[in-house]
Amino acid sequence: MKPVKYSVSLRQVTTIEDGPMRESVELEADGTLFETKDGFAVKFVQPDEQPIDTTIKWSKDQIALNRKGPVAMHHVFILKETTKSQYGSQFGQMLMETDTETIEMKPQQMKFRYTLKMNGQAVGTYTIDLTWKRSETNGI
Repeated sequence: MKPVKYSVSLRQVTTIEDGPMRESVELEADGTLFETKDGFAVKFVQPDEQPIDTTIKWSKDQIALNRKGPVAMHHVFILKETTKSQYGSQFGQMLMETDTETIEMKPQQMKFRYTLKMNGQAVGTYTIDLTWKRSETNGI
């Protein structure tokens, strides 16, 4: 059975906290939601000077984030665990390490929070809040 997929409008708000500093970055994009046997995946192009193909896949207590383009990475966030991967950009390869604090799922919303280290250096605490709305009533 092939997965059901829908066109969606997405909104992603990333909040970064580093000590007293707090910054939010917001993006909106059109994408596709895929229902899978154990969760779902959302695929979209992150608008930028050079667009980044982004896929976020959710299944019980974990989220996989794939990015392709000027930023390349495949990272898995596992609830209450430390995970590591490689992060590639125009500045070269870096070791990315996260401690995932929370993963929350609600209808049309996924939210997760983690602390981030790059090459062993603490960068901050990130909260990703992704919401979507179906563009069509039937699968595409």
